[in-house]
This record gives sequence, C-alpha cells and structure tokens, in this order.
Amino acid sequence: MRTLSPLDLRRSLGAILDAASAGERFLIERDHRPVAVLVSVEEGRKLDGDPEERRRRTLAALDRLDAIGRAQRARHPGGPPAVDAVRLERDRDDG
Repeated sequence: MRTLSPLDLRRSLGAILDAASAGERFLIERDHRPVAVLVSVEEGRKLDGDPEERRRRTLAALDRLDAIGRAQRARHPGGPPAVDAVRLERDRDDG
C-alpha cells in the first residue's frame, strides 16, 4: 500500500486513480496520521459486505450509543447530552 499526502493526491490525481482502478491501494495521511484509504470500486464493494449485515451492524452501534447515553444520564441526571457522553466514554476508554 502506497502512502500519500493530500498534496501528492492533488498533484497526481489522474495517475493515482488509474492505479487504484487497476488494484493498487493508497493510504492517505494528513500530518503523518492516516485519514483515508483509496481502493478500486471492486475492493470497496467487498469492504461494504452484505447490505443487510451492514444494516444490522449500524443498528447495533446505534443501540450501543443509546445505552451509553442512558447510562450517562442515569449516573448524572441533568448531565451532558448523548454526543458529549459518547465523547467522555471514548476518552475514558482511550486513556
């Protein structure tokens, strides 16, 4: 997998798209941090997987977010909204 900066991508977009369509993969980094992967449409479709499975995973993730928000509100009535609760939970898990 080749690593590119946004500037590399802008400079050579046509050639990079041609290479990606031929199967090459590209990791795009900003400030030395990975932000995206560029792959061919065929590879992207493989990553998407089964639409019903993707829907099930999405709903399960939303249920987990709802549970986090409910737990946070139960611990701290009148506390932060769900988005802030998720951020707090993520920071706690990362720390």
